[in-house]
Amino acid sequence: MAFGFPASHIQYIPYNHLSRLEFLYYSIKACQKLNWSILAINENELIAETNPKQETWNEKITISFENEDGFILSSSNGNQIYDKGRNLKNTDSFFDVFNDLKKEQPTTTLDQNNITETINSTKESILNATKKEYSVNNFYSFLSIFTPAKGYFITPILIYINFIIFFLMVFSGVNFFKPQLSDIINWGANYNLLTVENQWWRLFSCLFIHLGFFHLLVNCIALGYVGLLIESYLTRLGFLVSYISCGLLASLSTIYWYDKIISAGASGAIFGMYGILLIIILTKSINRKLTSNTITLTIVFIILNIIESFKEGVDGAAHIGGLLSGLFFGFILTILNAKRKVALISISVISLIAIPLLSYNIISKKIYVYQFFEYENKMQEFIDMEKMALEAYNVYVTDEESKKELLYMIESRGIYYWEENIKLMKEADLLYLPQENHKQIKSIIQYCQLRIKLYRTAYLKIKYNSNRYDEELDNLNLKIADVLNKLNKDKKE
Repeated sequence: MAFGFPASHIQYIPYNHLSRLEFLYYSIKACQKLNWSILAINENELIAETNPKQETWNEKITISFENEDGFILSSSNGNQIYDKGRNLKNTDSFFDVFNDLKKEQPTTTLDQNNITETINSTKESILNATKKEYSVNNFYSFLSIFTPAKGYFITPILIYINFIIFFLMVFSGVNFFKPQLSDIINWGANYNLLTVENQWWRLFSCLFIHLGFFHLLVNCIALGYVGLLIESYLTRLGFLVSYISCGLLASLSTIYWYDKIISAGASGAIFGMYGILLIIILTKSINRKLTSNTITLTIVFIILNIIESFKEGVDGAAHIGGLLSGLFFGFILTILNAKRKVALISISVISLIAIPLLSYNIISKKIYVYQFFEYENKMQEFIDMEKMALEAYNVYVTDEESKKELLYMIESRGIYYWEENIKLMKEADLLYLPQENHKQIKSIIQYCQLRIKLYRTAYLKIKYNSNRYDEELDNLNLKIADVLNKLNKDKKE
């Protein structure tokens, strides 16, 4: 196991009477047998690269024959400081194959023309070959998530940005594990009531604001995994454009479906990238062999997050909006697979058209938000008048004067405020509100009407000092209790 920056391992190979050309010949044959890609050959060294496989990063192989003894150096691709013994295995494998080839083809059987032809044809293949872009296929350690490498560059940068913003929030006084909602809003969360008030930047800023460290950590691990699989396929610019587009459309989905939810986090954008990955997997468009575990994990992740989206307090609209955006973009990338630039331009144009159109639609829906606030204000006014109406019934009769005062309070204050509350609720019923709010208003009006009947019946009982009204009062109290129970039940639901 090697440690370094990057991790590497070197092993010397004695010539044992081999000429440089013979050493180079055996080295070329060994690389070919190990299925390593030869990238360059000169008078002093051969440079190759292991083919990317699952459970490994592709390593750079340098075989030098400049000095008295040759050597092979295997170096990890990317800034790995620990290679799990992979580089040692590479050098050992080469050494074994190299020695086997010498036994199978002793130098006495080698033809000089054949050696020269092999070397020249290999050089020609290198010149004619199209440069391949390899990428990281798996993480060696947790820290590898944060390490930029070929084909994995934009993803760790996005992760860095998320962590930097989070720790800036913490240093400013925001709680590390469970931030206050007011702090989240101040830092740029997506909040309908503010976003539609010309604070559209929140659609973007909310992608980098998280509701605590664990929320951040889970999102970054999910982002790292999907970036590992598809960033090299999409290219750096393509990954960034797709990520931001999915994130913005997810944010718009939130303020379209929810009126009061405070949304923050990269979940919508990440879910969009998993949508792209799912299409790529199903259409087999990706240029690498994905294991059944990878495919299963991706599908399970998507299903679990869809289920999670329906839980209370979870921004399901962002999850679903991001996923649908990703699936749509994935289809575009698949259809235009041979014309990747055209596909990315199409995604950009579609996003630039869709985002303003959806924003306009949400602005036209803003009356819903304004009238919801009017409803809340009327409900607060109702509570204040209800309190005054109930207080009017709390005068105790001790003599004739207190009796007159109670009758006055019931008629002039109690019944008056209940009637005013009915007028108030009828005004509220004219507002543009969800159906459940209108049902609640009708129940409240019924409650007020029963209160008025109760007060008028009580007025007669007190005025005439008669028990004939007791049964009616009991029935009215039972009806009032039923309505209140119904209102409380509807409120909980």
